[in-house]
Amino acid sequence: MSQYARINSVALLKLLKASMATFSDTAGVALDEVATDIQRTLAWLTEDRRRYWTEQVRVCRERAVQAKLALKQKQVLDRALSGTTSSAVEERKALAIAERRLHEAESKLARTRSWILQIEKLQSDYRGGVQSLVSAIDADIPNARARLDKMIDSLEDYIALAPPETPADIEKTALESVLRPAPDADLQNSPKKLRDKVPASKVWAEAPVVSKPPEWVSGIVPPDLRARPDVPRDDGPVPAPDDRVLVTRIDGSPEVVFLVRVAGDDGGSGWFISACELESKGYVTIRAADLLRAATQWRNVLSLPAGSVVVIDRRKATVTVFGSDDNVSLQTPAPTGQQR
Repeated sequence: MSQYARINSVALLKLLKASMATFSDTAGVALDEVATDIQRTLAWLTEDRRRYWTEQVRVCRERAVQAKLALKQKQVLDRALSGTTSSAVEERKALAIAERRLHEAESKLARTRSWILQIEKLQSDYRGGVQSLVSAIDADIPNARARLDKMIDSLEDYIALAPPETPADIEKTALESVLRPAPDADLQNSPKKLRDKVPASKVWAEAPVVSKPPEWVSGIVPPDLRARPDVPRDDGPVPAPDDRVLVTRIDGSPEVVFLVRVAGDDGGSGWFISACELESKGYVTIRAADLLRAATQWRNVLSLPAGSVVVIDRRKATVTVFGSDDNVSLQTPAPTGQQR
């Protein structure tokens, strides 16, 4: 068995510790209540019922003896006075009642003693059955909570030693290193990751439509691809005027811009324009006609087929075009005005 554990949240360990304490308290209270109920019932049978029915047996036995004596005296007296045996009806009825009550009292006493024995046996069985739970509440759970305390302290000390770099900073650094167009080997690995950045179709449908491209897009001069026969465009007609282009909303002017074309849905051109190193503030869509009206040079790029990726590095003044096979179709200096 592995000696290591994968822990994703110290808060969950704290929650586990609190849950163990809650379970221990709840289970302890339940065990105490059951033990108290058993002891109370046993004491009631032993101290109250058994004493009561013992006294009732004694009283009923004395009354039965008195009834027998009264019957015998009646018979002797009648024989002495009349010379015949009397029926003594009343005395016989009194004797029968006294004997019946004595039998009932003896039966109740015997049943009470039987219940006491049964409950004492069940109490012993119950104590044996819950002994492991009692041991866990008294020893195992406190020990486990103490170990969790040490684990939590150790993990928090370890986390405190971690570098102050946030996940967002890590992601930003990784993107810049992957998307930087030089050297060429880095660019060969970037198209797939850039396509993974394209939002889901729901985002395209919900993004608001604007009549002018965002300011940061207006400052980009697309490359002229008309004189480049090596750039495929046979499967990529220019989008219809009402087809929408999805654009990321960002603050500032990006250094590295990328464009990706996917298979567009109804009303969508499939084109996505974004920046590599700046955080997205949301998305907007713009009609292809409005984008071309702002800069006719976009026609050269928008005619590329689905699967195409265009990376414009304004720092290095280069433009790289990838085909759907992730191979570089074109790498050239950026258009005039693109260099910074």
